[in-house]
Amino acid sequence: MLKLMQVTKRFGMVEALKQVTFDLEPGVTAVVGHNGAGKSTLFSILTGRVPPTNGNVTFNGLPPAKVRAELGFLAEEPPFYPYLTGEEQAWYFNNLRENPVSRGEIRILLEKWGVPRAKKIKDFSLGMRKRLGLACAFLGDPRILILDEPFNGLDLEGQRLLEEEFASYRTQNKMLIFSSHQPERVTLLADHLVLLREGRLIFSGELKTLARQASRVIFYLSPDTSRQLLQLPGVLEINEKGSWITVTVAKEAALAFQQRLAEYGVSPQSSQVLLPELQALIDDATERGEDNGAGCTADN
Repeated sequence: MLKLMQVTKRFGMVEALKQVTFDLEPGVTAVVGHNGAGKSTLFSILTGRVPPTNGNVTFNGLPPAKVRAELGFLAEEPPFYPYLTGEEQAWYFNNLRENPVSRGEIRILLEKWGVPRAKKIKDFSLGMRKRLGLACAFLGDPRILILDEPFNGLDLEGQRLLEEEFASYRTQNKMLIFSSHQPERVTLLADHLVLLREGRLIFSGELKTLARQASRVIFYLSPDTSRQLLQLPGVLEINEKGSWITVTVAKEAALAFQQRLAEYGVSPQSSQVLLPELQALIDDATERGEDNGAGCTADN
């Protein structure tokens, strides 16, 4: 388990992370937030590259420095040496590891990710640089993998390979943490979500929990239903669609709305729960987090 407790990080007068607290179990977790939200700072702390100013970070009770042998990392823009070949760069990173692998294992990884061994990095495309970074991140088959925007610049075949690795980490009960600005990618791949805004934790928990919190219920009513009756707390939208009036109600207000209808002898023809798109979930959670003045977890 990954545990953060009241983690704060300051760079001079800038507070990049503000008392961030959450727990993560093995599986695939997406870290989401706009530029400046604190994602890269969080990743730097998780990988032990920078210490928190205050607070604690542990993996199964151990600080990041004690689990480096089990941890793989991809920076959004990996610090490659342009005049090294792909194999030389991988070998260089490998020798920085506490448990370096053999040159043969490096070549297997480079082949898997389609990285030319003898070509200099200065001649790599953006997509090939990303493939090399991923090959280096997977050195030693890490139990904990942290990927900063791994899909940016990656070609379609590389995306397919990476998605297979996501599935593998999930089934093997390993931990994979990634950031992405692509809501559809997060929805497809992540089990859990960490949402940051301006260094504060807005939400941490399962995606389906966030969906339940932000979901809405649509009631289909007869067109002769009194409009005055529909002006109740929790009603978000009223539309006329053909032979129906559709009333969209916040999920937490749906039961009270239905009871009020029953008091007046009105019975909905049908109803359905509407799960919003991820961006709507993020916007909703952000708004609630700002209203509360603090972040929330799925247990809140």
